[in-house]
Amino acid sequence: MIGLLSWQRTWRARARSNSAHKEDRKLYKLHVVFACDTEDNHPSYVPGWRSRGSNYDSNPSRLEWSWTRYWHDLSELFRRRGVPITWLIRVDNGPMWDCMLSLFRDEILGLKSVGDEIGIHIHTYVWRSKLSKWVQTIDRKNEVEIVTRSIEMFERGLGFVPCSVRMGWNTMSNEIMRTLDSRGLLVDASAIPGTYCLGKFGNRDNIYDWSKASREPYHPRSNDYQRPGNMKILEMPISTCDTDRSTIMTGLINRLSAVKGSSALLSILPLVRRFDVNPNAGFYISPWWSLSVSKRIIRTYCKKACKDGVAYLIGFFHPCDIIDPKTGKKNALLEKCISTTIKEIQDLSNIDVNFTTLSKIASIFEEEV
Repeated sequence: MIGLLSWQRTWRARARSNSAHKEDRKLYKLHVVFACDTEDNHPSYVPGWRSRGSNYDSNPSRLEWSWTRYWHDLSELFRRRGVPITWLIRVDNGPMWDCMLSLFRDEILGLKSVGDEIGIHIHTYVWRSKLSKWVQTIDRKNEVEIVTRSIEMFERGLGFVPCSVRMGWNTMSNEIMRTLDSRGLLVDASAIPGTYCLGKFGNRDNIYDWSKASREPYHPRSNDYQRPGNMKILEMPISTCDTDRSTIMTGLINRLSAVKGSSALLSILPLVRRFDVNPNAGFYISPWWSLSVSKRIIRTYCKKACKDGVAYLIGFFHPCDIIDPKTGKKNALLEKCISTTIKEIQDLSNIDVNFTTLSKIASIFEEEV
């Protein structure tokens, strides 16, 4: 009898322990967003895309859309895994204008109808007639005009105002952030904290500064977009982690990417993948770079969720990478990278994973803080 009572006490204690453990597991929440910079093929001045990239050295530009024949395949890949996407549709004041809205309106609204989010992706290009090319502007008045007109074109084309945005090349300024805020956008995901760039591809684009930005979501100051303040718009940074980017290979990659039309960069990509090198600091899914940094970021945010109770994991990709720029055929490597990344997240132990969209994660953040 004594043995039976002892066994019952032990069983009840274990049951209480298991129950408590299950409750603890529920406390660890990881909200995950995949944002997609949805636009034309990469520009022809990007290494490897000379023959199948969009021509931004003419006005009007000559846009290429060959990747879109696999758009359905890409969206189904996520849908089969129960993962919604935030499709950030490219609109600007040139060279794209509202071309994507008119060409793919039905496809875009179809994605919205099945639960994906439709946001906006804005590049701040201007035409330089002396250079005969479209280049990124750093003129603040031009930036405000481009952002304002882009949002207006988006609303006219689709019938609603976007809630979420990612600026092209991660660019940002106080003027851009104030314009986004005044137009009623809820969340921006342009920040890659701790990074800055003075320009790539002959300094024609990729000019940005997020060197002082926090890794945590924040409402920016109106006079300093990198600091927490009182604006309504929420900055939801692309996830990053501390990585050793000082290797010889990484340094070489970053230097070559600043050079106009660097064929040398293209030639070393096989070595980059072989030696598991990724020069990107943020959670960026690409078939051209190793998944090593992405996996490290996932582990970092898993630990953060266990420590703080909740974490926000934000990544992005370019859908045009679904084609091989050499052959024009489907690039299965992008699908493999995406599938591997999703599985890595879904297999996290002791974590309640919630795949969601940018605007929804903004609402979740406001509720949880």
